Amino acid sequence: LEEEVQFGFHPVCSDQITISGLRADKMDPSSNYAHGVVYGAKPLRGTAEFEVEIVSYGTGWSGSLKLGVMRCKAGAGIQREYIPRYSPEAKEHCVWSADKVFNRLGRMSAEKDYGSVKLDDLQKGDRLGMRLSEEGVLVFFVNGKWQGVAAEGVYENDLDVYPVVDLYANCTSVRITRAAIGENRIQGFVMKADVQFGFHSTCPEEVEISGLRADKKDPSSNYAHGVVYGAKPLRGTAEFEV
Repeated sequence: LEEEVQFGFHPVCSDQITISGLRADKMDPSSNYAHGVVYGAKPLRGTAEFEVEIVSYGTGWSGSLKLGVMRCKAGAGIQREYIPRYSPEAKEHCVWSADKVFNRLGRMSAEKDYGSVKLDDLQKGDRLGMRLSEEGVLVFFVNGKWQGVAAEGVYENDLDVYPVVDLYANCTSVRITRAAIGENRIQGFVMKADVQFGFHSTCPEEVEISGLRADKKDPSSNYAHGVVYGAKPLRGTAEFEV
């Protein structure tokens, strides 16, 4: 993800964490594998992205960096007494840990296999990010590669949503590389005009294709039969917009 940092870490965090600017460090990682939870300084709104980079790594413990979201009563802010020792087990948290997403939002208590990457394999310099859509759909990224939908319905009335980072076990230090929020759209999320292919020539007889445009021939008398496809199959990370 492109570096754009609008905010840092919240000052209220686990006792084992020190915050310096955009960086968070475990105080004594060799003797304490947990108590590494820290939150973003601002609640998320609309479309939002948050990403951290592993600055230092390696203690001999099993496990590594975790990332997700936390919900709390709107306006209440981060309360120290509710900070968990281990984020995947915490209420009102939805966290990617290792190769599973642990969703404890609301009455949810679900685990599901997730991602093409196991977070325990991340090393120094790797980046772990997430995007939350206006509709409350949460997805994660590893080094900019989309990992699929992790959760839906994250936004709810009267609840604030904060990014949560868990410096667990082998992850000893991270820095924020992206923290961007917007009520509807923010500049970093507007797709750039980059057209590599058009529509497929095989389509319903009721559709006429001209360059990058598709038109219904007689829409007033035919409400259906308007399906048209892209000209090329998608591969890897792909975007398509009309």
